[in-house]
Amino acid sequence: MPMICRLIGHRRNRKRVWHDGLNYRSRCARCELPMLRQGGGWALFDPAVHDDDRRSTRDVDS
Repeated sequence: MPMICRLIGHRRNRKRVWHDGLNYRSRCARCELPMLRQGGGWALFDPAVHDDDRRSTRDVDS
């Protein structure tokens, strides 16, 4: 993870956002880690917490 993400946080890539069936998803513009929008903000996608069979596996890179 780049130092800038550690210092000021992740930044979603606004040009590459998709809906996975449950939430909007993107990747960090700096480090490419997967993110999802929950409530009023964006958070890192954690498969252990956010994994759900209803989610589409489509990624913008596929």
